[in-house]
Amino acid sequence: MRKTDISRFGDTINHKFLNKKPSKNKGIRIFLSSFSILWRLFISIVAITFLTSGIVLVSLNSYKSTILENDIALNITASKMSLTSFVYVNNEKGEPEEYDKVYNTENRVWIDFKDIPKNMKNAIVAIEDKRFYDHKGIDWFRTMGAAGNLLKGTASYGGSTLTQQLVKNITEDNQPSLTRKLREIFRAGELEKRYSKDEILESYLNVVNFGGGNRGVQAAANAYFNKNIQDCSLAQCAAIAGITQNPTAYNPLFHPEKNKSRREIVLKEMLEQEKISQDEYNAAKQESDNMKFEENGNNSSQNNNTQNTRNWYMEVLLKDVINDLCEKYNIGKSTAEDMIYKQGLKIYSAMDVKAQKIAEDSLKNSSVMPGDKNLELGYIMMGLDGRILATIGSRKEKTGNLLYDRACSAKRQPGSTIKPISAYAPAIDCGMYNYSSLIPDEPLQVETGHGVRNWPDNWYKSYKGKVTLQWAIEKSANAPVAQVIKALTPAKSYDFLTKKLKINSLDSSDAVSLAALATGGTHYGVTPREMTTAFQIFGNGGKFRKSYTYFYVTDRNDKVILDNRESPAEQVIAPTTANIMNRLLRNVVIGPEGTGRSANIPGWEIVGKTGTTNDDYDSWFIGMSPYAVAGIWTGYDNPKRIHETAAAIRIWKHIMTKYLEGKQNINFTFDKNTVTATYCKQSGNLATSFCPSTATGYYSASAMPSPCGSHSGAVQNTDEKNENSEQPQPEKEEKNPAESNESTKKEEKPNE
Repeated sequence: MRKTDISRFGDTINHKFLNKKPSKNKGIRIFLSSFSILWRLFISIVAITFLTSGIVLVSLNSYKSTILENDIALNITASKMSLTSFVYVNNEKGEPEEYDKVYNTENRVWIDFKDIPKNMKNAIVAIEDKRFYDHKGIDWFRTMGAAGNLLKGTASYGGSTLTQQLVKNITEDNQPSLTRKLREIFRAGELEKRYSKDEILESYLNVVNFGGGNRGVQAAANAYFNKNIQDCSLAQCAAIAGITQNPTAYNPLFHPEKNKSRREIVLKEMLEQEKISQDEYNAAKQESDNMKFEENGNNSSQNNNTQNTRNWYMEVLLKDVINDLCEKYNIGKSTAEDMIYKQGLKIYSAMDVKAQKIAEDSLKNSSVMPGDKNLELGYIMMGLDGRILATIGSRKEKTGNLLYDRACSAKRQPGSTIKPISAYAPAIDCGMYNYSSLIPDEPLQVETGHGVRNWPDNWYKSYKGKVTLQWAIEKSANAPVAQVIKALTPAKSYDFLTKKLKINSLDSSDAVSLAALATGGTHYGVTPREMTTAFQIFGNGGKFRKSYTYFYVTDRNDKVILDNRESPAEQVIAPTTANIMNRLLRNVVIGPEGTGRSANIPGWEIVGKTGTTNDDYDSWFIGMSPYAVAGIWTGYDNPKRIHETAAAIRIWKHIMTKYLEGKQNINFTFDKNTVTATYCKQSGNLATSFCPSTATGYYSASAMPSPCGSHSGAVQNTDEKNENSEQPQPEKEEKNPAESNESTKKEEKPNE
C-alpha cells in the first residue's frame, strides 16, 4: 500500500469515529458491562470462599474425629475410681497369667462434689469462669476478647474456660500452638457432652494444681491450713481459688502478699456476681487481713509408696508404657501415670521369666561377678525381633523402685562396639566394600590444637599397611575403620545410626566427628539398650524393629490402647549385607585374632563384638546366638580405670549359656543370594591357583570381587554365581579356644 493510501485511510477512520456524536445508550452499556464483570467476580469469590470453607470444615471435622476417636485421656472419673492395673506374662504354655499389680500409692483423697463447700465452688467459678454454667465448654466472648488482646499485644486475661483448663490439666497438652488450641477446644466440647457441669467442676477441684505440688482442693487445704476443705472458711476458700492462675506466684507460703491481693480480687468478684452478701464479704475481708498459713510437712499430696520392690524389667516396662501413652495420645507424663496407677489397665508383658531369673541369679554368683563390688553393669537381652527378654540395671541387689538404670538410661562411650553399625555395615551395604576388601591400616592426618598428628593409634601399637576388612574387624583395628568412615563420610554414618537404627543418644557434634563414629568417642555416649537393639539386624536378615517390653495394653474394658504385635520391621540393610556382617562378627568370636574368643559357647553359633574405651573406663560385649542378642556394659558410675575388663564377656557368656540350655540347636539362616567364595588374602580378590594364601569369604551373589590378578579390590557386579562360590553351609562345631588374657585385649580409643 502506498503512503498516500495509508494517510487517506487514516484520515477516514479519524473522521468517522472522532467526529461521531456520542450515543445516548453508551453510558448504560458501560454500566451493564462493568456490573457484569463485578457480578462474575463476586460469584467467583463467593464460590471460592464457599469451597474453601467447605474444605476447611471437612478438614476440621476430620481432625476433630481423629482427636476424639481414641482420646482415652478424657475420662474424668477414672482418678476417682483408683482401679488397680495388672501385668501379665506368658507361662510355659504361652498363656498369659498375672505377674504383678500396679496401683496408686499416693495418699490423696478424692472429694465428692457434695462434700466440697459451696464457697469453694463459687470462688473458683467467680474468678476463673463466671459464665461456666451458661456455655458449652467454650466461652466465645472470652475467646474473642483474648484474641483481641493478643492482637493489641496486651493479654490481660486468657480465654480458657474451666472446662478447657480441666482438659489442659488432665492431658498436660500445653504446647503453645494453634493446633494445640484446636485440640483443647474440641476436647472441651466433647467433655461437656460426656459429663454434667457439676461433674466437670468436681474433677477440676480435685486435679488442678494449687501450688507446691498440691493437686486438688483437699491437698491445698491440708497443706496451707492443716485442715480438710470442708472446714475452710470463705476467706480460706478464696485464698485457695486465687492460686490457680499462677500456682508459683500466688503460693501463700512463699508469696503471702501476692496471695492476699489475689484472694481479695476473688472475694470482690464473688460479691459483684452476688455469690456472697456484703456482710459475708466484709467478714472475709477482715479475716483476709489477718490470715495465717502453716506449712504441713505431711500434706496429702506426698507419696507414701508401700508397693513391693519391682524387678528391673517391670521398671522398664512401666516407663515404656508411660512414654508410649504420651506419644500416641498426646498427653503428659502425669496423665499417663494416672492411667497406669488408677485406670485398671491390663499390660501384657514381653518378659521371658526364665531369662530374667537367669540374669538376676547371675548377680549372686561370685565366680561370675567381678570381685570389685563397686564395678557396675547394665545388661539387656532381646529376641531378634526386638522383644526384650530380660534386663538388669545394676549389679547390686535392687532395694527400691525408680532407681538409676544402667541398661536403658545410662549413656556411656561404646568404644569398638560401634564399628559394625557405624562403619562396616553401611559401607558394605552401599557397595563400597566387601568381606575381603583391602583397607589401609594407616593413620589419618588430623588437625589438633597442637598441629597435625597421626590418628588413630591401634591397640597393638603398630600399623600393618593393607589389610582385609575381615582381619580389621576380627582384630578390632582402629586405623582401618577410620579410613572406612572417611570414605563413607561421617554424615552418612551418622544418618544410618540415627535414622535407620534410631540411636537417639547421639547429638549433632557426633555427625562430624571421626572419633565418635570410628572409635566410639561420642559426645554423650549411648545406652546398652540402643546398642543391643541395633545389633539385631545382623541376626534377622537386616530388619530393624524398635525394642519393646510389652505385647499390648488394654483398658479396663479390654479395648486395646497400645499394641506392639503388628509393629512393622524396617529393612535397613540388604539381607546379604546382614549375612556378611554376621560372618564377620563370627570371626571376632572364633578367629585366631578375635578379641571376643572367650565368649564362644561350644556347639553354638555365637557372633559378637567387644569394646573397650580409653584408659579402660568402659568395657562392652554385644553378642548374639540364633535365639537372642544381648549387650552388657561394665564400668564405674564415676568413670575410672577398670581392672577386670574380662568381666563383661564372662557375665555375658554365663547368662547366654544358661539361657540356651535345653533349646534346640539351630544356626542362623542366610539369604539365598549370600554365597561363599575363596579369596586371596594378599589381594582380597577371588582366589586363583597362583594365590599363596587363601580363605573363605561371604559375598552377595550380585557383587562379587574380581578374580585375583585383575584390578585390585574391584567389585564384580553380576547376577550369575561365581564359579568359585557356593551357598554358605552351617559351620562345624569348633573347639572352644582357650580363654586367656590375649583373648580380651582392649581396643584403645585415643581422643581425636
